[in-house]
Amino acid sequence: MLYFSELYPTLPDMAEIAERFESECDDEEYETKISKLSRSAYRRDRKESPETGRLWKEAIKVLQKEDHYILVMLDVPRSGSDVRKLILTALVLVALGLCVVVGVDWIRHHLPIRIPDTVQLVAFILALVLLLLLGLSEKAGKFLERLIDRIFRW
Repeated sequence: MLYFSELYPTLPDMAEIAERFESECDDEEYETKISKLSRSAYRRDRKESPETGRLWKEAIKVLQKEDHYILVMLDVPRSGSDVRKLILTALVLVALGLCVVVGVDWIRHHLPIRIPDTVQLVAFILALVLLLLLGLSEKAGKFLERLIDRIFRW
């Protein structure tokens, strides 16, 4: 099952193996066991050699380019810089959301036109959806990653 992928060909009889696995094994128990084993192996390898820990992360990045079942179970801790980037990205998205809210409020109080509450609500929901798509978009993610890298270097 560590070879399983719904989108990419792996073993010739993978569909049969997956069916048999589902009927004979407890998914949750299996995933927990493999997760613990991989975490333990990663910690041991990283302790023995920082280079090996880096190789683990590189291998996982390669796997993440496709859809592999093993990724569900690989529990390699994120580096400190990854966590900082995630937090900064979340803060940027929250700041953009607040800008939308403040912008709508400013328009409501400073322009002579009256915007109905339903239009404001729809605008807010659309802005929220756009922010979520921005946060989930791969291109936007890469842009934010470059931006955050520059901020960290600064």
